[in-house]
Amino acid sequence: MNLNFHNGLINAGMLSADNINQPRLAHWEHDVISNGDKWSDAIFDILELPVDTEPDHNIIFNAHREPYLGMMKAAVAKAYESGTPWDLELELLTVNRHAIWVRSYGSAVIENNVLVKVKGYLMDIDAYRSDSASHTLLKQQHKQLSSFTHILTHNLRNYAYNISMLTELVERDQLDAYNSSILDKIVSVSGSLTETIEQMSEIIKAKEDVIESEMLNFDEETQRVLDALVAEIELHNASIETDFVVPDILFPKLYLKSILMNLISNSIKYRKENERPEILISTYFDDDKSCLILEYQDNGIGIDLERHGDKIFGLFKTFTSRPGSNGVGLFLVKTQVESQGGYIVVESKPDIGTIFRIFFKPGMNGSE
Repeated sequence: MNLNFHNGLINAGMLSADNINQPRLAHWEHDVISNGDKWSDAIFDILELPVDTEPDHNIIFNAHREPYLGMMKAAVAKAYESGTPWDLELELLTVNRHAIWVRSYGSAVIENNVLVKVKGYLMDIDAYRSDSASHTLLKQQHKQLSSFTHILTHNLRNYAYNISMLTELVERDQLDAYNSSILDKIVSVSGSLTETIEQMSEIIKAKEDVIESEMLNFDEETQRVLDALVAEIELHNASIETDFVVPDILFPKLYLKSILMNLISNSIKYRKENERPEILISTYFDDDKSCLILEYQDNGIGIDLERHGDKIFGLFKTFTSRPGSNGVGLFLVKTQVESQGGYIVVESKPDIGTIFRIFFKPGMNGSE
């Protein structure tokens, strides 16, 4: 361990000299000239690697899950190009699939205007992030969100009720077949909206902190979402196919509906001009990770992950000027997945399309 750096942390108040639970600090170094790597012993400890693992900086990079992997690579690329140092808080997965938070910082070593080395540090801050800053932040966010959702559900309930009342006032015998069909769809969507608002209200009013999971069938829940989105689907002639190899999941019903609703709505919203939206939703079991995976693919406009990879799931982060873009949908998807112990990754290329993979917490597979 770098003694000067360690003393600096004590002076800064991050550590106390008598604290026996000091954060693990590891050092790595990549020699650009020889293409060799050096690690301190703590690297093996933090990443839970076998002690005979050959040092390779790519192992450290690839331990980060998205979007943090993109953030790390972009930071190190800047160090290579211009010598810019980095200091980031990132989440990574150990070899044993344990998710931990680390502080990653480092810089380039330049001699005679030539880049010779890149040096980095990994500090395990998982306990500190979980026990202090994150806890306080989550309490503040929960209080604000609770207040917001009470107001939101109250107002939305009034709107939904008015829509339902208006549809009942329509004289159906005065409508032709086409307009009668449109009214039926409005009634269906209105019913789905009312049902969702009532479910949200029950959850908000509940005293329990944990939302109960129930056994759900992917086919049935997907069809409910498609029924609610029928107008958008038909308007844009969207093709939606499913392949649910794993048919069931133990998961909160409202969350699964919200996840599917947001993903499908986004695919239609961010479709290519003059091209039919095509969506494939599938499930399968990954034996290596011992978990159920939901894979969602579309042929939309795609996302430039090099530019937006670190912001794709951010609240109110938008990447196009299309009407309806609000930066809420993917934030909700990620939040709801992670609240149940899972995580989500994305692959995307502009003008090609996007793939989302949701890794559910082990044990949620309904067929187990």
